[in-house]
Amino acid sequence: METLINIFSHVCGQQHPLVIDGAALPVCQRCFGLYAGAALTGLWLIASGLWRRGLPETRVVLVHSALLVAAMLGGMHVIGGGPAWRILCGLWTGHVAMFWLIGSANHLRQFARPVVAADPPWPADQVQREAGQLPALALAALGFTEFVHAGWMIWSGFIVLGAAALSAGCVAAVAAAVAWIAAVVRRGLLRPTTPDAG
Repeated sequence: METLINIFSHVCGQQHPLVIDGAALPVCQRCFGLYAGAALTGLWLIASGLWRRGLPETRVVLVHSALLVAAMLGGMHVIGGGPAWRILCGLWTGHVAMFWLIGSANHLRQFARPVVAADPPWPADQVQREAGQLPALALAALGFTEFVHAGWMIWSGFIVLGAAALSAGCVAAVAAAVAWIAAVVRRGLLRPTTPDAG
């Protein structure tokens, strides 16, 4: 318990933690939502096969932008309040972060290939799928109080799963960016030089 609290103290202020069976979770309510959102989105991307896709279409970008603005306003205490709202803001942020880390990594991997291919297309109903995710995340935030007594170890394990998912997404995105930069440099070095006309 103390080990997790010490580890997460480097990335979370640990104010307003959820208390389960008399013990505080190792992160605040918003970070709990962040890691839970990342874990749930990672599982959803794997189960749906969408983890292979690149960047989504513009309408999804607009939905994600609206979610991040709402989460930012919640973080600044302009709107909302209370544990359910803090968890929901974290869920939205974790969802968007995971979605974009994986999508960006796939997008950059496409550009790193010798022959640049288009991103695999997103399903035509992607906006509807995203719209369906939002109520599900809101219900998860509101319903959390019903399942809060599931046990400290279970929820802490879920936090660790979310942190691992975000870390893996970051590593994948950085690796893809490095591969893309290397491919750009390689293509630049392999480009034939033309002799001066003069």
